[in-house]
Order: sequence, then structure tokens, then C-alpha cells
Amino acid sequence: MKLSTLFIGRPVYWILALAIIAALAVLGANQMHVRHFVSFQFIILGIAIAAVAIVLAVYKPGERATREPLDPEDDA
Repeated sequence: MKLSTLFIGRPVYWILALAIIAALAVLGANQMHVRHFVSFQFIILGIAIAAVAIVLAVYKPGERATREPLDPEDDA
């Protein structure tokens, strides 16, 4: 099995996902959600905005995002 069939999407998306998970793990390990809740919320908002901006910047029109067509009539 090729990894490209298992991991759909460009490597930059997977790297972005790993970076977000790592950032959330660091925030959780430092208990930011308990000690500095307002700062935690702004950091999460910043991470979300940055992630959306990165995806919009690197997205190519027509890029495949799912394994199967979303509309059953597209199979034909």
C-alpha cells in the first residue's frame, strides 16, 4: 500500500496538523487552560487563524480532499 493512498493531502497539511497537536500538548502540559485561561483562548484563536491562513495560502484548486466522491452521482 502506498502512503499517498493512506494519507490524502499534501505533506504540508500533515505537518500543520502535527504542529497544532504539539502546540496543544504544550499548552495542556503547562496547564494554560487552568492558570491563564484568557491567554489560552487567544493562543487557540491565533493557532486557528494561522492554520486557516496556511491552508488557504497553499491550497490548489481541484486538489483532492477525500477518498471517494461526496456526491454518489459523480461516480459515473
